Amino acid sequence: MPYRSDDPFLVLLKSLSGKNVHFFPKSGNAGDGFIAHATYELFRSHGINFITHHQTDTVEGETVLIGGGGNLVEGRYNDVAELIRRHAEKNQIVLLPHTIVGFADVLAETHRNLTVFCREPVSYQMALLNGASPMQTHLSHDVTFFLDDDYFSRFFGRGEGILKALRTDGETTGQVKISEDNLDMSLSWNGDLWTSPDFCAHVTNSMAAFAAPFETVQTDRLHVSILSAFLKKNVYLLPNAYYKNRAIFEHSIRPRFPKVHFVDTSKDLNEWAPLSMPQLHYEKNASLVAELKSTVDVQKEQIEDLKIALERETSLRENAQRSLQLKRQRWEEKLESYRAALDALRAREELLTAELATREGQLAAVWHSTSWRLAGPLRAIARRVPLTLRSRIRKILRPSA
Repeated sequence: MPYRSDDPFLVLLKSLSGKNVHFFPKSGNAGDGFIAHATYELFRSHGINFITHHQTDTVEGETVLIGGGGNLVEGRYNDVAELIRRHAEKNQIVLLPHTIVGFADVLAETHRNLTVFCREPVSYQMALLNGASPMQTHLSHDVTFFLDDDYFSRFFGRGEGILKALRTDGETTGQVKISEDNLDMSLSWNGDLWTSPDFCAHVTNSMAAFAAPFETVQTDRLHVSILSAFLKKNVYLLPNAYYKNRAIFEHSIRPRFPKVHFVDTSKDLNEWAPLSMPQLHYEKNASLVAELKSTVDVQKEQIEDLKIALERETSLRENAQRSLQLKRQRWEEKLESYRAALDALRAREELLTAELATREGQLAAVWHSTSWRLAGPLRAIARRVPLTLRSRIRKILRPSA
């Protein structure tokens, strides 16, 4: 195990050995599948019995573990916050190592039934400043770092070329041009998918197998960089849209993986609080507290901007939905008129079919009548009479006007 046995996250896992827990893996992309896979491995090695759940499930009176990641970020993601709110009243909840921004109302639950693990110091400090209980809030590492250094040894090998795996979603900084050979492989899977340990293992191994043939990896995907670090690749990690990548690089990656380098492409990155921090004793460190409070103010402004953008996008979506509804209504009206016309045509067809049947019956009656049979010889003679003679006979037989 790469970390000391007194790491608070390892202490938690030991305390759960032989016990039953209900696990809600965080929904998301293949990087979240990697986190879930590492979590299942730790459950197995510590003898923890678990039942997995999707995000929409609800349990009562249980020990609930919520998967680690970066979902408790106010103004960006709400899934984990809603999950905690839904379970806080009737369960003991543990939030596995997370990046946390805001959500003071959720962190208030640490004074009751919630235990929180942060995966880097910035989130830890900010959680405390947002009112989290110091007794129930702990600093640890992202769950994937608890795998052994040689865990992916079967994929070790010298590679060639560069794998470009930059984000194409909302967490990109937008400061690096996405080239045509870029592959955002984390989006190969995305959603509430990670309740099966076997599936998580297959997805994680497929990502490792894909990255294995390369010598160098350029990415702003945190877990692509972590996986590539385990594979002993030369890794260039770029910032994401907030402090997550830099904070975890300083806290967990730099001390352990010397072939990983952080490339500062963000002009605003240094506005965030210092990233290598001792544990907080803010009554003894007023300057640090002031700096962090300033960071929180910046964060609140960014959250307000995000809320405005969200409201604008919501309005646009609602307008689009109304437009679609009107178009659908018009098409339904046209379809109804076409159906009415088709019904009229079918009725007309039935009338014509009935009339044709009547005419055919009348014709059949004529063909089978006695007069038709008796007139047969005359018709035969008439067919042999030349047309000119037939015309003269008609004129003679035609009554005069």
